Amino acid sequence: MKSIGIILAGGIGSRFGADRPKQYCKILGKEMISYSIDAFRNAESIDDFIVVLDKEQFEKGEIKDRYGVKTVLGGSSRNESFKNALDYIATHYPDCEKIIENNAACPMITSDVLDKYIGLLDEYDYVETAFKITDALGAYDKRDCDREDFYLIQAPDAYRFKLLYKYFDENSTLCHPAQQLPKETRGYQYFDYGANHKVTYPYDLEIVEILLKNKK
Repeated sequence: MKSIGIILAGGIGSRFGADRPKQYCKILGKEMISYSIDAFRNAESIDDFIVVLDKEQFEKGEIKDRYGVKTVLGGSSRNESFKNALDYIATHYPDCEKIIENNAACPMITSDVLDKYIGLLDEYDYVETAFKITDALGAYDKRDCDREDFYLIQAPDAYRFKLLYKYFDENSTLCHPAQQLPKETRGYQYFDYGANHKVTYPYDLEIVEILLKNKK
C-alpha cells in the first residue's frame, strides 16, 4: 500500500501582486515551490508525489523538467485542482492507502512533518495542521464569540485516500477537504507544527526568510 504526496501549485497569487505566481518567487535563492518538492522527495514515508499546476505552467513543462517531478493539470479553483490530483492518484496509484498535501505557498514544510502525519494515519482517518487563535474572534451575526471553540487550519493535511475520495466534492463551497468527511470520521488536530507561515503578501517573503534562517 502506497503513500502519495500532492503539492498544490496552481494558484495565480492575485493578492501577492508580483509579475509571476508567488510559488515561483525566490526565498533565500530558491524558488518557493522547491521547498515543498525537497521535503516530499526526502520524506521516508512518501512513495511518490505529484505537483498540480495551472494550465500555462503545465503546458510549458518547465517545472516537470527542472525538478524531475510528475505534474497534473489543475482546475479553476482549489477544490477542482485537488480533485484532479485525486483522480490522477486513483488512476495511476490504485494501491494508494494514504495521501498528504501541501500548498506550495507554505515553504516551511519538512520531511519530518510529512513522515509524522503519514504515521498518524495508522490511527486516524485524517490529520490537519491546527493553530490556536490568540487574538479576539468576531462574527458578523453575533456579539459573543468564544475563540476556544475554534482553531485555524493550514496545510499540510493528510488523509486515508479511499475515504476522502469517496466523499470529496469539487463543487463544495467548503475549502478544507476534511470538512466534507462524515462527522464520525476520526480526525487529529496537530498543534505542534511550530512556524508554518503561508506566503500571501510580498512582506511574507521577508518573514519566511527570517524563519528559515533561524531554523537552520
